[in-house]
Amino acid sequence: MKKVVLIICLLISGFLLHAGDYPKSVQKRIDKTLMKLFPKKVIELNEIDLPAEFASTYPSVKNVKISRLRSVDLELGYACFASSRGKNDYFDYMVIFDKDLVIKQVKVLIYRSTYGGEIMSRSWLKQFIGKTNGREMAMDKDIDGISGATLSAPSITQGIKDLSLLITKIGE
Repeated sequence: MKKVVLIICLLISGFLLHAGDYPKSVQKRIDKTLMKLFPKKVIELNEIDLPAEFASTYPSVKNVKISRLRSVDLELGYACFASSRGKNDYFDYMVIFDKDLVIKQVKVLIYRSTYGGEIMSRSWLKQFIGKTNGREMAMDKDIDGISGATLSAPSITQGIKDLSLLITKIGE
């Protein structure tokens, strides 16, 4: 019975979740992540229109899309999608914030470069969980570096910090 409910929720959520123009395989990872964080809920993403000045205020992140996460009439938080630059290429990631604007999850969705992919490690990304308002996100002070990702690690760290500051302004 539980499997049937989960499958139905995944099917429904597949029609409701539109995080951007991601390939089907990436959309599945987004759906799976949200289902793990918010079990037994059908989740809607309602994209927020960002004022143009946000792009110039936070230059470390590109292609920023922010969506409110809702389930029926319940506010769950925010999903932020952004791109940051590694050594040669941009990579795309998602940061999930709860309704109190605390980071619940960070997931690298697309990593295009041959180097620096170590930042996709769940154990490394766990360092960001519980952080809020851009605090305690200084590379090599609050966030440990990771071997093999000399440029990507500081880049995603700054990007997550900027998204945290941005979402704080939006949530005010």
